[in-house]
Amino acid sequence: MKKYILVLISILLFSGCSNTPGSTLLSFLNRSKNSTDIKYSEAEYVNCEDNTATSSGYYLAKRGDRYAAADINITPQDYSVVASRTVNKMLSEVPALFATDKQAPLYIADMVQIDRYLPEGSYAAEKATKDILYGSKMFNITEDKEQAVYILQSSISNINTPEIPIIIYRMELYDAAGKKLKSWQDTIRQVQNDDRSWW
Repeated sequence: MKKYILVLISILLFSGCSNTPGSTLLSFLNRSKNSTDIKYSEAEYVNCEDNTATSSGYYLAKRGDRYAAADINITPQDYSVVASRTVNKMLSEVPALFATDKQAPLYIADMVQIDRYLPEGSYAAEKATKDILYGSKMFNITEDKEQAVYILQSSISNINTPEIPIIIYRMELYDAAGKKLKSWQDTIRQVQNDDRSWW
């Protein structure tokens, strides 16, 4: 008797899933198989520009525009600082990596800027890297990639939002076969103080 009552209640609950008068469990199950009965309504989207609802879609400012509107000031010197820190980490470990052949030709590849909307000046990171490496006299640097035993690749990006950027500089050392031997990286961010400096 209790099972009968539970089954009856379940049927009534299932048939009540529809807001159509006179619906039955059987009509509900049949309708759920037919996707053409499903109706969609256009939802309202939030316009981030003025925080108003709109039916035209979602608006998000371009990353470059967000950088321009942000209260930050990234200078070439900031890029240079983070690159210099990274290169100095590399120099402390290089003697062990080059121990077998200190005169092995090293090719320095062009730096890759991952976040293409970064404010201008990232070239300073690549320049600082090359200046330090050439000045260290620790490497046999070659301009011919085909002759290189080691290849040094570098990249710069922002690992946070345009409004609160964290600039990361990464260097990776590969052998001629493309095997990664070691990597180094460092970051720099704006200090939260009155003058909003980066270090």
